[in-house]
Amino acid sequence: MIMIFGPAGAGKSTQAELLAEELGRKALSVGQICREEFVEYTRNGDMVPQGELAKAVMRRVKEVESGGHQVVLDGQPWGGDFVDDMKDAGMLQAIEIAIVLDVPKEECLRRLSARGRSDDREEVWNKKLNMFEQKIYTFLAGLEENGVVIKHVDGNGDINTVNERCLSRIW
Repeated sequence: MIMIFGPAGAGKSTQAELLAEELGRKALSVGQICREEFVEYTRNGDMVPQGELAKAVMRRVKEVESGGHQVVLDGQPWGGDFVDDMKDAGMLQAIEIAIVLDVPKEECLRRLSARGRSDDREEVWNKKLNMFEQKIYTFLAGLEENGVVIKHVDGNGDINTVNERCLSRIW
């Protein structure tokens, strides 16, 4: 499994879908899973309980894999202790590489304001961006401690340029 992380508005889902198409995989979005299965949390920009989230994501990954496909999974990072939940759910062992899209907060806010999703509200965006900044470092440290290869990619620029950067970091 290839994982793509970044703040809200970084282009995670866009890049996951492009990579999945180019690599013959299926894209899954943790955000979409949350919006479908944990409506009460996402409506307010609240974090889904970690153990429940890990199980829901791994269930979806296994559904895709049972169809003979590998996965490109995008999502925001969780706290460092979520690495243990990932391990318990069988996710950690399946990660081939983790890509982190580096995009400044101002650019994320600009992108978010243009996409027009029903859960897109400024207070939710700021909450998500602040959570990202609080959790990314401990989360990535936990992944690295467990042998996951992490590659940072400049997420600024047009979609195709960012995609080329992502592909170059995978290979």
